[in-house]
Amino acid sequence: MTTERQSEIPFYSPQGNEEALFEHAYGNQLPVLLKGPTGSGKTRFIAHMAAQLNVPLYTVSCHDDLTASDLVGRYLIGDGQTIWNDGPLTRAVREGGICYLDEVVEARKDTTVVIHPLTDNRRILPIDRTGETLHAPDNFMLVVSYNPGYQSMMKGLKPSTRQRFISMSFNYLKPAQEQEVVEQETGIDAPMAKKLVPKHINFDRLTFHMPDSTYFGHHPH
Repeated sequence: MTTERQSEIPFYSPQGNEEALFEHAYGNQLPVLLKGPTGSGKTRFIAHMAAQLNVPLYTVSCHDDLTASDLVGRYLIGDGQTIWNDGPLTRAVREGGICYLDEVVEARKDTTVVIHPLTDNRRILPIDRTGETLHAPDNFMLVVSYNPGYQSMMKGLKPSTRQRFISMSFNYLKPAQEQEVVEQETGIDAPMAKKLVPKHINFDRLTFHMPDSTYFGHHPH
């Protein structure tokens, strides 16, 4: 888990109204689901928007061993006493900010159950072990991402979970736009950037179709 609060806004090349849509979701306390292949800009987009909104970003890379306790928290023993330690999701709810669960379908099923009360009109996080029920502040936002083209059918996001989110689809940039990103990120000149981009363009241009969601093409993160 990483926590960031950027002093500078990371470079991002918008391809549509995705920034306005995200700001609308944030302003109306709506959760967001980002769909797209690896390298399509999902992580960079979130870092850019968190910095632009001036809120902390709590990023969790989900995996098979990630449990609900890893997100919510657990009791730790130290100095002869038992102390409750907030997980990243709980910290984000207590303090405000964006909690970003990257590749959420990789996490265990009990993890997605935990986030459900935060994705409807209740916006609460019950913590059974402490007896608390936290009410998310207005500046809390839950964002999850996954790669539909990479995941197996067994690990697809359930409709009951997916329908709770505003869905935004990402794909790769066109060569000219990728060249701009390479220039901005590396500081090299345009002729050199133009030489570099075509070397990976054929690999990146695999067809990736995602229906029923707002679509944007983006640069790699």
